[in-house]
Amino acid sequence: MMVPNVYGMSQYADKGLMSTKPYISGANYLLKMSAYNKEEWVDKWDGLFWRFLAKHQALFEKNPRTKMLLKLLQKNANTIHPKIALAEKWLMQQR
Repeated sequence: MMVPNVYGMSQYADKGLMSTKPYISGANYLLKMSAYNKEEWVDKWDGLFWRFLAKHQALFEKNPRTKMLLKLLQKNANTIHPKIALAEKWLMQQR
């Protein structure tokens, strides 16, 4: 039972049957839970996080636990959108 649970949670593969929200995070969570330093990767990670939320708004709007993140995205658009642009630039360089 453990293996299906891990896959279901880590990939949100079941679309919420086993967990109430997808396990995604901004850089701040990783900084708190690890020994990583706040460096250049932070803005890229946050950009990828917010980009993912923006691209999958329809999914996140259905979940009360993630809907608040979309409100933050709209409220803080001036600071978040440059990070999304940085993430998109980085993604293009990876192709």
